[in-house]
Amino acid sequence: MDRYDELNDLAIATLRHYEPEDGAYYGCFSGGKDSCVIKRLAAMAAVRAEWHYNVTTIDPPPLVYFIKREHPDVKFERPKRNFFTAMVEARGFPTRRHRWCCEEFKESRSPEGARLILGVRAAESPRRAENWQVFTQNRRQRGEMVCPILQWTDQDVWWFIRKQGLPYCKLYDAGWKRLGCIGCPMGMSKLRKRDFARWPGYEKLWRRAFRRLWKRRAGKPNRLGREWWGSAKFNTWLELYEWWVSDRSAPRDKAECQGEVEKWSQ
Repeated sequence: MDRYDELNDLAIATLRHYEPEDGAYYGCFSGGKDSCVIKRLAAMAAVRAEWHYNVTTIDPPPLVYFIKREHPDVKFERPKRNFFTAMVEARGFPTRRHRWCCEEFKESRSPEGARLILGVRAAESPRRAENWQVFTQNRRQRGEMVCPILQWTDQDVWWFIRKQGLPYCKLYDAGWKRLGCIGCPMGMSKLRKRDFARWPGYEKLWRRAFRRLWKRRAGKPNRLGREWWGSAKFNTWLELYEWWVSDRSAPRDKAECQGEVEKWSQ
């Protein structure tokens, strides 16, 4: 038995071992390649699973169309408010350190006590390799999480997709390595700019949201009575936006960022 067959059999055995005794798995489906794999594995394992897609309101349109076309059984879980409303009215702009959007639109929306199937893989990041296990507690929702392909590499995933003849979102063929929110701050600047070049309408929405956020908060004290970080560091919403799109460190003060917009936008 080769590596691929071993991984395949182990994933199926894992899903069968942790199958809820009463009820079904809560399958977390994003439309990406890993989600397609775990969904097929669950079918091969003949375990009970109901699949859910958490709508973020800023996912790539081809990804959304792919889910609707190829996975009509997946239930769309729509948020109470869209991303840009949450950003402007409550949460502020997301950054790598301030990832409120992942929590609000993805991580905290499963029902309390559910046992989740996730396509998390250790190869995606050192942090995931260090912190994730095949079976672990979901403390936020007081349930459990099962990650049947945790030790799979990208090569393993694509081998399974091709062997099974699984349809996948064609953004991968266009150069996308990972599919996520348009403009996600977890990606590099060049990836955000690539997203905005492909979907300029979403760039307009991001810029409009920064402009509205600036109007709402600039020059006003926060809950601690201090000036909002954005207007303390930048002179205009455009300076703030161009810095956010870039990979550069934040300026020390307003004077330092004067004349820097052109550099940030390159």
